[in-house]
Amino acid sequence: MCKKIVSLLLVTAMVLGLSACAGGEDKKQSSGAGKNAAGEEQNTAGEEQNAAGGEASAEVLHLWHYWDSEVQQGLLQEMVDNYQKDTGGPKIEISYIPYSEYIQKILVTAAGGDLPELFIYDGNSTATLAEAGVLADITEKVEESGVMKTTLPGVVAEHEVGGRMYGFPVYANCLALFYRTDLIETPPTTWTELYETAKSVAGPDLYGFAMAGGAGEDAVFQYLPFVWSAGADLDDLAAKGAVEPLALFAKMIDEGIMSKDTVNHSQEDAEILFETGRTAMMINGPWNVPPIQENAPELKWDVAMIPRADEGEFASILGGESFGIGNNTNVDAIWDFVEYMMEPDRYAEFLKGLGQLPADTVLSEDAYYQEDPINQVFIEQLKSAKPRAYGPQYNEMSKAIQRAISAAMTGEQTAQEALEEAKEVVTPLYNAFFK
Repeated sequence: MCKKIVSLLLVTAMVLGLSACAGGEDKKQSSGAGKNAAGEEQNTAGEEQNAAGGEASAEVLHLWHYWDSEVQQGLLQEMVDNYQKDTGGPKIEISYIPYSEYIQKILVTAAGGDLPELFIYDGNSTATLAEAGVLADITEKVEESGVMKTTLPGVVAEHEVGGRMYGFPVYANCLALFYRTDLIETPPTTWTELYETAKSVAGPDLYGFAMAGGAGEDAVFQYLPFVWSAGADLDDLAAKGAVEPLALFAKMIDEGIMSKDTVNHSQEDAEILFETGRTAMMINGPWNVPPIQENAPELKWDVAMIPRADEGEFASILGGESFGIGNNTNVDAIWDFVEYMMEPDRYAEFLKGLGQLPADTVLSEDAYYQEDPINQVFIEQLKSAKPRAYGPQYNEMSKAIQRAISAAMTGEQTAQEALEEAKEVVTPLYNAFFK
């Protein structure tokens, strides 16, 4: 047992490093919930009887999450309460665990053989959690129920490991270009136009462009769409399509078009620059729409597709959160709740309440998304969004890319030199997974 615990804890840092754009929520503990026997914050489903007044099942199932938003917590609680009221199904206890403790809690619990039946996690961690024995194989359940029959192919790929399905999406998101409409009449569509537009509007108190560049997954999350747009990938980071965008960012930093502090910036830092009027453009996700609307109501802005390589295609990257079913738990019992929750109309309302994008091709055509100009751009961008489906060793690849981004942005190395070094780490890991 001790060896198993040590083995699982070794992947804790890996999983924590994979999280970018899972939810956009501040990972702080919220108040107003009860306590369970172990002392974690939790909400519990209060309904123990069905709509007809009969006794609910004596079995207790568990749903874990790290969502600290009252809106998100309320939606989960409402879904569970309605399930028990409508079906008389088993009681489901909802437990909140602070994000800083969440993954370690899951991994230690997995070692003890007492995982929750259902839990929320960053979808990009699927391969790592599956390899660690945390996620149940739900291939047959998915196929029989049709839960993911209209899910975006990239989202399906994110949950597929070795041809088997582990987990299913809560929601999806991606990146797009935010730009100031009072400064930029027509948003750039290519890298050349991005540089020219950013340079034309940049001034002493205004950067032309902002993005995440600090140590962490944020920087890689924002860099990879440019790589894919040029037709490159992680199999060869020294290829022209991978080097050119990083060289472009380094050039814009050197010329003052981007902040020299970009190397330290997270996605949140880029958003703050934008909402405070200190940058004309930025790359970011839909989770930043509400903060901008709330904090800068007078700011004139819009969103557009991420500029593509001059001879390339539009691209973006897949983010979002997923539901996983704990390995060796009562899959049949919790699947009844899953099917209830994922009923199309019910799930559509749940997703709108969350304020996130659908991972479903049918739901994305809903007027709610298509008639809102900002949502419409993100939905279109989502079609070209790719997952970071590079296997359980992706975190090691990401760290090497982070070092290269940092070295190029600070001028310590050229983009070519930095990515040549990263290639030595990344290519063998890439080949080991794909070949």
